[in-house]
Amino acid sequence: MAALYRKGVTLSEALLEAAAVAPLYRAMLFCYELYHPSMDGPFRFVDNKENFIAKLEASAPRNPGEEVTFFALPLTAVRPEESDSASTPEVSISADNVGSALTYALRNGRGSLVPWEIIERLYASDVNNTPAKLPVLRYELSSADISATQAQIKASYGDPVNMSVPRLTFKREEYPGLQT
Repeated sequence: MAALYRKGVTLSEALLEAAAVAPLYRAMLFCYELYHPSMDGPFRFVDNKENFIAKLEASAPRNPGEEVTFFALPLTAVRPEESDSASTPEVSISADNVGSALTYALRNGRGSLVPWEIIERLYASDVNNTPAKLPVLRYELSSADISATQAQIKASYGDPVNMSVPRLTFKREEYPGLQT
């Protein structure tokens, strides 16, 4: 396979280098926070076999600087490709045997115009007082599929190309003299 030309060191290469010199007992844990205003609070989960208690960063949008529990949810995550291409990076997360709380939350927020937010935090298993990589990654939910046995969520950084310029949207009710 031909290597793509990339500027600098990719995150994957940096993580491989860090893993080569890390202690054997250290695991890197990907922790996620799924949130929508229709929920009572964020749903936090970790790709692990047991719950993980960690302190959030001081700039967290919810519970900054507090210790929270990330619930164990073994999952499969496909992260965005590291390349110089112009495509919008997307992460795909799927989990088997999801609880009814997540299913209820996703169904409750269906049809809302307010975007869902997913925050990805990377922690070292032996250092839970701050994420190992800052700033944390923030995504917006682009799709969610839930069946009886599996949930699959896709999220991206959003599409900055498709923003209106100026960010003001002219509406006929607010500007009666506007002609179409």
